[in-house]
Amino acid sequence: MSHVRKLRSEYPDRFHCYENSADNSHRLNSWDPEEEALVINTVNKFLEEGKSLSNAISELEKKLSRTQGAIYQRIYTLRRKQPEKFKHLPVHRPRRRRSLQDWPFNQTSINSLYPVPSNHTGEQISATDQQRLTTEDSINTYPQPLISSSNSGSDQMLTAEEEEEMVLKAFEKKFGRPNNDARSRLIAIMRKYGTTRVSIAMFTLTEDKAFPSHIVDFLERRLLNKIL
Repeated sequence: MSHVRKLRSEYPDRFHCYENSADNSHRLNSWDPEEEALVINTVNKFLEEGKSLSNAISELEKKLSRTQGAIYQRIYTLRRKQPEKFKHLPVHRPRRRRSLQDWPFNQTSINSLYPVPSNHTGEQISATDQQRLTTEDSINTYPQPLISSSNSGSDQMLTAEEEEEMVLKAFEKKFGRPNNDARSRLIAIMRKYGTTRVSIAMFTLTEDKAFPSHIVDFLERRLLNKIL
């Protein structure tokens, strides 16, 4: 259709203009009454003879300059608008919703870990017993600390020493083994700023803009010491 519109815009004198018609019945894709009558008669004839609808559509494709999809769509429209002209109409099949079986649901019963006191007559427990059970449940379900309060300080100190040792090993692997003075200063820095901040700063030294200047200064001092 786009190619036809392009041709009509380039060669308007070669096309008959029907734009001003009142009923707009001469569109390029419109169906003439004769074509519709041929469609109805052919469909009725083929179905009366016991042939399928697809055979009728194939026959109409030869007689009309239409595609099979367009012919089928026109048959569907004519059946909906003019059902009295067709001798055989498809049986209307009501759509049914698919019924899915419900998933089986088994409710599990959780037995209490603590026996509920009750007398042999089956009477309800008293308010005192109920309060006692609630207190016992809260005590037994409260999370216990992994480290006791008496040993928590020494354990935390041991963890800090392990972290400092890890940072010292990383420093040695990256920059070399520090002497006692440098080791003491590094430990003091870690205890002042924390091992996490020191390790991050150590591994991002090369990203600092002043880092190359310090390397050059150190290199120059090293060369001067060797010369002197």
